[in-house]
Amino acid sequence: MTNFLLEIFSEEIPAKMQKPAAENLAKIANEVLAKNNLNFKSEQILTFVTPRRLVLYVKNLEKLQKTPEVKKVGPKVDADKKAIEGFLRSNGLKDESQLTKVDNNGNLCFSYTKLASEVETKKIIEDSLPQIFQKMTAAWPKLMRFDIDGGQAKWIRPVRNILALFDSEIVKAEFAGLKSNNITYGHYANNKSEIKIDSTENYQEVLRRNFVILDQEERKQIIVDQISKIANSINCKTIDNLQNSPLLDEVCGLCEFPTALLGKIENKFMDLPPEILILTLKLNQKYFCLTDNENRLLPNFIFVSNAIITDSNKTKIISDNEKLVRARLSDAQFFVDEDLKKPLIERLDDLKLVVFHQKLGSVYDKTLRLKNLAKFLSIFVPHSDISLVEKSVDLCKSDLVTKAVAELPELQGKIGSFYATKQKFNEKISSAIAEHYLPLGPSSELPKTALGITLSIADKIDSIVGFFLADEKPTSSKDPYALRRSVLGIIRIGFEYNIAFPIRILVQKSIDAYPTKLLKELLKDSIKDKSENLLLAKKNLEEEIVKFFVERLKSYLKENESLRPDIINAVIEEYLSNLDAHKNCDILYLANKIKFLDSFCQNKENRNIIELYKRSANILAIEEKKDGKKYESKPNLLWLKKTKHEITLYRRIKQIRPEFKKLVIKGEFEAAFKLFNVLEIPLAHFFDNVVINDKNKNIRENRLMILAKIRALFNQVADLSKIEI
Repeated sequence: MTNFLLEIFSEEIPAKMQKPAAENLAKIANEVLAKNNLNFKSEQILTFVTPRRLVLYVKNLEKLQKTPEVKKVGPKVDADKKAIEGFLRSNGLKDESQLTKVDNNGNLCFSYTKLASEVETKKIIEDSLPQIFQKMTAAWPKLMRFDIDGGQAKWIRPVRNILALFDSEIVKAEFAGLKSNNITYGHYANNKSEIKIDSTENYQEVLRRNFVILDQEERKQIIVDQISKIANSINCKTIDNLQNSPLLDEVCGLCEFPTALLGKIENKFMDLPPEILILTLKLNQKYFCLTDNENRLLPNFIFVSNAIITDSNKTKIISDNEKLVRARLSDAQFFVDEDLKKPLIERLDDLKLVVFHQKLGSVYDKTLRLKNLAKFLSIFVPHSDISLVEKSVDLCKSDLVTKAVAELPELQGKIGSFYATKQKFNEKISSAIAEHYLPLGPSSELPKTALGITLSIADKIDSIVGFFLADEKPTSSKDPYALRRSVLGIIRIGFEYNIAFPIRILVQKSIDAYPTKLLKELLKDSIKDKSENLLLAKKNLEEEIVKFFVERLKSYLKENESLRPDIINAVIEEYLSNLDAHKNCDILYLANKIKFLDSFCQNKENRNIIELYKRSANILAIEEKKDGKKYESKPNLLWLKKTKHEITLYRRIKQIRPEFKKLVIKGEFEAAFKLFNVLEIPLAHFFDNVVINDKNKNIRENRLMILAKIRALFNQVADLSKIEI
């Protein structure tokens, strides 16, 4: 068995692109080699990546690849000449004399038999490499052009060497103006001279001796072990979870021979907001911050060096990194001191210069819209202090014009909260400023305070409505303003805190917060008749946004609550079928209805009443289609005298209908459905003893109207005929 090795040696590959590059190379190599008839299994392909090299390693290959005999039947012998020529070309043949003639289902056809053969594996690889290079070049998200002899080449960074070996033999290849060889290079600081690789077997070990850990997973584990050892030695822990840390992946991509070291932060910087200190070290320096066992930030950090550490240079390397931290934190301290010279409330007018969206105006305009929306929302959020809403809205975006946020945009909200606390604002306001951007992702933390919840929902509703107005709606492939994430955040907040707020009314109020002149401009494509259609255009937009909310609710319930899709769809369809009738309906109400129905349908004791409902609905659907009309009128008492069963059933319907409606409106679905207990036996008797399609037209229609009342009761919750039992 023999191995194949390809190393593309280049200038430093960006750390965040390394992992996708290794995955793409494995996928591309798998496809190309398989297409070129190389026999292997996918687990034989390995890829490695360091800052300066991308490596493909295919292990345990046979030196010769056997191809079986293949017989191909082509066109008829009297077929069009072009068809015959095409068959010849597809098999690499020149004329008909190279073909045989065979009987194929009674037709005389041309045939070609490709005999079994053996091909050198090395030759297949040589033929495959140009395709691998081409496809891999196209796989990079960005490319750099660099000069080579005779023109330019493209790669993520300039390529400096191509190593390609099949066991100990050089595989011929050309890429980026370079010819393949058996040369590589070790750690940049230790040895810049060429290193000859005699065999693919000892490649990794040769690199290791020259201070390069090729396997990215091994480097990552080395970093984790070293950081853990340092943290344990001083009885602390890292802020980042090392086992699932994007920072760890990035740091791993910055070094070929990692060594973790401990540095100190000067005590004067420990008064900075923790978020500033942590983000400055994490984002700018790629350092790991530390806390004690009570989660208090410590004046220490751990960094990972790519240098070859010795007793003579260790102290200097630590000192140099501490100087970098000192410089970064000095800048941060300066920004904070400068920002605190101007109260947050005085920065409100500065927001007029910050564009929220070209079509929607400034962030200042957004804060004006948020005031009324947040005050309305505070009615629905328990314990939300309406007296603090306006001040909170005025302050929540003001940190966008501070120097600290300009330097570290990730601090927006957090730095505003810090400044509000420093400037003696109410603690509830400070917390709300920090929380109003939350949640930031599908599983990130939610706002915890009532005021923060109010501002968070209002801010997200305004953004969703605004971007729909500006025609920046999400598509199947793009959502540049993360509107799906915003809706998901609102849903999660509502579910977590059991907050019921009417989505359609909120959307309506958000639209109405825009000046009429701007609305006409934004909705001009929807307004056909200027005299009457602004209201209609607004209504259509409301419904479009509500449907967008409801679609996200469907996805959330399917993915996170494990509820049956048919039940979810039945309830949602009933809701969307008449949005005007559900104007005051909220997402929490819809979710609770779905959860109840899911539970109700799983209970075998309820199957009989569901089957009786389905029978009613099916009969009505058939007869309504036949008659070309909908049976929704009130039954005529004069035609109820025929049998006692229809009289009893109609009386029971009238008996429970008012209470059922009240309970459904209040969301007490379990109590509402218990009322069906008085219907189950009369409805069963009705089907057993009454002929619905009576010869008398009036009696027939009256009985269909009774069934329609049954259907109408159930349909206040959902059309159960669409649910599988």
